[in-house]
Amino acid sequence: MITGIGLRTPIGNTFADAQSVFRSGKPVIRSAIGPKGQVRAGAFVDADISGGFSRAEMALLDPVAQMALVAADDCVADSGADFNSFDRDRVGVFVGTGQGTLHTSSQEFGNLALKDSVKAFSVLRGLGNGAGNFMAIRHKLRGPCETTMLACSSANTALGHALRAIQYGHVDAALAGGVEATFCEGSWRVWEAMRVMAKVDPDSPETSCRPFSADRTGLVLGEGAVIYMLEAEEHARARGAKIYAVLAGFGASCDGSHISQPDASGQVLALNACLKDAQLTPSEVGYVNAHGTATPTGDPVEAQALRMAFGSHANALMVSSTKSLHGHLLGAAGAIELLAAISAVRDGLIASTANLHTPDPACDLDFVPLHSRQADVQVAVSSNFAFGGSNACIAVTRA
Repeated sequence: MITGIGLRTPIGNTFADAQSVFRSGKPVIRSAIGPKGQVRAGAFVDADISGGFSRAEMALLDPVAQMALVAADDCVADSGADFNSFDRDRVGVFVGTGQGTLHTSSQEFGNLALKDSVKAFSVLRGLGNGAGNFMAIRHKLRGPCETTMLACSSANTALGHALRAIQYGHVDAALAGGVEATFCEGSWRVWEAMRVMAKVDPDSPETSCRPFSADRTGLVLGEGAVIYMLEAEEHARARGAKIYAVLAGFGASCDGSHISQPDASGQVLALNACLKDAQLTPSEVGYVNAHGTATPTGDPVEAQALRMAFGSHANALMVSSTKSLHGHLLGAAGAIELLAAISAVRDGLIASTANLHTPDPACDLDFVPLHSRQADVQVAVSSNFAFGGSNACIAVTRA
C-alpha cells in the first residue's frame, strides 16, 4: 500500500502540484546558460532544500542527500505515520539514484586539482549510499537500508525491492523512492559528450523534449526526489492510513546485449515479469507511463516492446512519457513517473505526452498527445529502461 508521498521536483513539492502539471500538460523545462555561453535545457527544483539543515549537517550532506531528506520528511508527514508506534526494526529504506553524490565528487576533485586539498568530510559527504542512510538515521529506522544504482531503472528497482521486503515479511513498512541532483558542470558535460541531449530552442526551451515525435532530438535532464511510504496492507489498515494506490507488482530484466543500445526483447521480459508478479493480464492494464526519453533510437524500440508485450491490447492502451513535462530524472525517473501512474488509477487523470505534434510512424500507439485525459483506469504500469540494459517495471492498482 502506498500511504504517503513526499517530493521536491520540478513539477512541485506536493502530489497536488504534480497533478496540476499533469492536468495542464505544460512542461516546466526552461533554459540555462552554460559557462561558455551555450544554451541548455533543464528541469530544475526551485525550492530551497538547504534551509532546514544546520551548518554541521550541511558539511555532511551532498545535495542528493538534502533533497532526499526533505522529501522523506514530507512523506512521513503526509502519511500520518508516527514511528514511535511502529517497530523501527521492521521499517526499511530503499533509495534509487543514478549519479549519486556527483556534486561532491566534482567539487572535491576540482579542489584537489586546483588547491591540492579536500574537505575533511569528503568521504562521508560523497557516500553513494548516503541519502538512504541519512534518512534512516534521521528517523531512527533499523530495518534494511539499500541504495540501488542501476542508471535510469534505479528508482523502480528500489521500489520493487521495498515491495519484496514487505511481501516476504521482512518489514512492515518502508520509505522508498529515488533522488537525483543532476545539475553541476561535470554532469552537463558528460551527458553532452554522449550526444543524446536535445537540441534547444532558446526561445521555447519547454518544447525541447518531444518523446515519440518524428522530430525528437534527445533527452532533457531533470533533478529531484520523490519518496513514498509503503506499508503492508494489514499494517496500513490497522492504523487507519489513507491509501493512494496499491503497489501491486515488480519485474526486472537485463538485455544482456549492449551497454547503451536498448533491446525490445529484454524490455518485454521485464514487462511480462511485472504483470506476472502482480497477477495481472495485459488486457487489464489501462495506462502505461513509458520510459520515453525522446532519443531517436530508444523510442521506437520501446514502442515495439509494448506491442510485443501487450499484443492486440496495445491498440487500446493509453501511453505517455511525462519526461516531456519534467525532464529525465535519471535514477529518480521511476519515482517521479510513479506519480503519473498513481494519478491514473486514483483519479482517472491521464498525463499527456507534451510536444507530440508530429507522430512518428515507427511509434504507432496512443501516446495521449498534447492534452491530458480523464479515463477510468484500474491498473497502470510504469517502465524504466537503463544504460547497461537494466529494465525495471512496476504496476499499481486502484486501492
